[in-house]
Amino acid sequence: MINVNDLFLSKMLEEIGYAFQHGVSLKTPVTMSLPPKIIEQSVPSLPDSFLEFYTQSSKLEISWEIYNSQENIKQFVENTFIKEKYLSNNYDWGVIQEYLSGYINITKVEDILNPDFCKEQAYHYTLKNLNKNPKDFFPFDIHWSLTACLKKEKDIIIDNIWLVHTDGETLHDMKLTIEEYLRLAYKAKGFHYWQLIYVLKEETFYHELMKRFLPKIFPHVDLDLKEFNVQ
Repeated sequence: MINVNDLFLSKMLEEIGYAFQHGVSLKTPVTMSLPPKIIEQSVPSLPDSFLEFYTQSSKLEISWEIYNSQENIKQFVENTFIKEKYLSNNYDWGVIQEYLSGYINITKVEDILNPDFCKEQAYHYTLKNLNKNPKDFFPFDIHWSLTACLKKEKDIIIDNIWLVHTDGETLHDMKLTIEEYLRLAYKAKGFHYWQLIYVLKEETFYHELMKRFLPKIFPHVDLDLKEFNVQ
């Protein structure tokens, strides 16, 4: 298992912090990692990667966004693509700012297996609408209308991520282990809807946003986005 704190709270935060030297000021309204916890095996049985993650951090949350000053956002609101695709179609800057932000929100260990917490989450209702049993799914990473879930098969939680898209009412098998998911989250810098970009590639309009603007925001980072079909 990767070293979660080194990768996200050291390396990625440093990359976010140095963006200003290349003309884009970012802020991190939320940065949180709670102390690790020892988890005893239970029913359903938990994969080793689950146990390893939560013995490094019992909750991980990082968000970054473009600092909202007139000087800083000028390069985006005056961008031809953004003007033609969004601003001229009644999108306001707040929506665009969200599209060009990043978020990682790994569920607190006390919540992920808590049925009372799970049934209050939006993914729970989407799975019902898809005729899936929501009790078989556990929310590992929740943000906006996407929830990356683990799934129980019989009495075993499988080391594989499923993506529930509430707005689209869809369920996707990402075919990623927990560790692979975390590595991709880092590569994408948690970019808005990176999971949907990974699954759908060019079929989602978020792909074009990643392709055009993640390198602009992080020109100082050697980005590796080939898994997203971004060269």
